[in-house]
Amino acid sequence: MSGAPRGDTGVHPFRKSLAELRAGDTVVAGPRAVTREDIDHFAEFTGDRFYAHTDEQAAAANPFFDGVVAHGYLVVSLAAGLFVDPEPGPVLANYGLENLRFLTPVNPGDELTVTLTAKQITPRVDADYGEVRWDADVTNQNQESVAKYDVLTLVAKEHSHDH
Repeated sequence: MSGAPRGDTGVHPFRKSLAELRAGDTVVAGPRAVTREDIDHFAEFTGDRFYAHTDEQAAAANPFFDGVVAHGYLVVSLAAGLFVDPEPGPVLANYGLENLRFLTPVNPGDELTVTLTAKQITPRVDADYGEVRWDADVTNQNQESVAKYDVLTLVAKEHSHDH
């Protein structure tokens, strides 16, 4: 939970099996700058050309924005790129997101940092994995939350540390 004590053992939490993981285990990743090129590329790549992401004047006329802003899904995707540990390990799959809210617009030049904290660990009785619910808080360079959500992962109960 936000405000809960955070543990940082120096081991990326995605390297820990369900048996090793503890609520409060945290990874902080970033910062990563968001550029206008990133926003343009995402608009082109996904086909999401909503005017707030593509038209400076129209975006500035919107009461929520002061110019072109990053797509919320771009923010979430960049956050995943920051916190994911790419090697095979105990994390088997991304199971989904819940309670996603976009709180502060992200403008070109903003720098994103994500704090991911394990908050609920639920072994599945009938399987060799369980579900881990992570609190994700993406902040900008002013420590304002730009997005908050729960990340759900499926994690092996035990993991061989051979590699």
